[in-house]
Formats: sequence, structure tokens, C-alpha cells
Amino acid sequence: MRIKLHHWLLVSTLPVLAGCYPKGAEYAEELDLVYTNYDNTFSFSSKHTYALSDSVIKITGENFQGQGGISKPDFEASSFSVPIVQAIDQNMTSYGWTKVNKNSNPDVIMLASTTTTLNLFYYYDWGYWGWYYPGWYPGWGWYYPYYPYPSVTGYRSGSVFIQMVDDAQRRAGDTAKIPVRWSAIINGLAEGSNANITTRIQSTIAQAYQQSPYLKH
Repeated sequence: MRIKLHHWLLVSTLPVLAGCYPKGAEYAEELDLVYTNYDNTFSFSSKHTYALSDSVIKITGENFQGQGGISKPDFEASSFSVPIVQAIDQNMTSYGWTKVNKNSNPDVIMLASTTTTLNLFYYYDWGYWGWYYPGWYPGWGWYYPYYPYPSVTGYRSGSVFIQMVDDAQRRAGDTAKIPVRWSAIINGLAEGSNANITTRIQSTIAQAYQQSPYLKH
């Protein structure tokens, strides 16, 4: 019931927002949405280390031919990628996690991306991360042990997509798919000045962690 409720809230919030602001929202941040979901069978408390790329992938909607780590995708500008990475690091640290190098056998790997298209999940391909993910080879991809979020056209441009990937199963070599244990979508970061968007990135990512107390040690 928890997962179904989250899906209903995500899809239904968009028309509700229109009802709340019949003349339009006065401030851009009034349209920001934060959605989180997780695998409730996973023991987050037993995991302590994470790796995080300094780059944030920019999902453009173009066909990507980089599966297997052959090539690199487009990346978000540093004016937005830096605050995204910093916000994830700050919140992971405050929740008791320790950052390590991606080749140091982290318990989980954090993946951050942005999109300027509506059909985010249609275009999002595991191959985007082939250039970064340690030990990557063709045929490996993501899967969600929990029921994944809906593929709806309600996402405006300016969304941030965060995944926590379980690296232990990849190292064990006993699966062709790597489980995503936690995910967050921050929708609405498309309008306003760079300073305003940076502030909202920090506050909305913090909100994603506040909605996820199970991540805290």
C-alpha cells in the first residue's frame, strides 16, 4: 500500500498544484516536487560506505550508444552539477555514511543525473553509466526490487534523478542486473536564476533525505 500511495501522490499532485494556484504559482519553488522510493527488504543500516561521481549526467533524449563503457554521455554544467554533488555528499555524511573511491569496494554507489525532457524513463539507459561504473561490461543493467516509479509525462524540464545502487551484488558476480535500493526524483528545477536554482537544489535534496529516515545510521 505504501508504494501504491506514493505513485498516486506523484501522479495526482500535478493537477492538484494547478488547483492550488489557479492564477499560477507566484514563486518557482512552489512547483518543486520531491519523490522518493526504496527497497524495504534492504538493510541500509548495515551499509556504511558510498562512492559518488563528480559528474552529473545530462539525459538529452538522444540515442546513446555507450553501453559497456565505450563512450561518455553529455554532462550537466558545473554550475548545477557541483551543488548537486555537494548536496548529496553533505546529506550522506550527515546520515553517517563515509565516502570512498569507486574502486575501493563501496557498499553503494550514488548516481546523479538531470533531464530536460518529459519522458525521463523512456530515455534513461543504464549504458549512460558505463564510463563510470567499476567493472562494467555489456549486459549489466539496473533493476528495482520495489515497484518502480511510473513512467508518466508529468515531469517538467529541470528534474534531478538520484539512484543508490547496491554494489555488493555486482562484486559477487552472481547477477546480470544491479539492484537500485533507493531513488529520488526532484522535479521542477527549471526556472529562476542560477542562485535560486542552486538554493533549491540544496533544499530539495535535503528534503529527499528527510523523507528517507531509513538511510540514517
